Amino acid sequence: MSRRSLSALIAGLALVLAACSSSGSSPAASTAASAAVPSTAVSAAPSSAGSPAAAACKETKDTGAVAVSIKDFEFNPAAISAKVGQVIAFSNTGFEPHNATLDVGDCATATLQTKNTDGLVFTAAGTYPFHCTVHTQMHGTITVTG
Repeated sequence: MSRRSLSALIAGLALVLAACSSSGSSPAASTAASAAVPSTAVSAAPSSAGSPAAAACKETKDTGAVAVSIKDFEFNPAAISAKVGQVIAFSNTGFEPHNATLDVGDCATATLQTKNTDGLVFTAAGTYPFHCTVHTQMHGTITVTG
């Protein structure tokens, strides 16, 4: 195989891998999601996972002040607003298992079966994009204010 053919093959594979890893989102959306780590959480002490977002978030079984239902492969609402310290309760009202996992860090709800609920609580204001790791097309954003 010539160097030119090998170079073309490697370039083509790189494009395929880049397309597969984008999950259908635009480059701007991917950049925005990765840049959305809250500024106040950046100064927080690193968590065991080393992520500022993970340090600002924890899973909880407490009753939620902000309700989010998960049904038909959607978070409702997908744009969530909460205050620091409020529990965001995710309830699976559909038939498929789901979870809510921050795009940055390792903070997540448990994988919820039908009629189960789990929550997240944040200690720092910021914007936190999240998704379902079971159904990666499901996305949302949590905006936490002081």
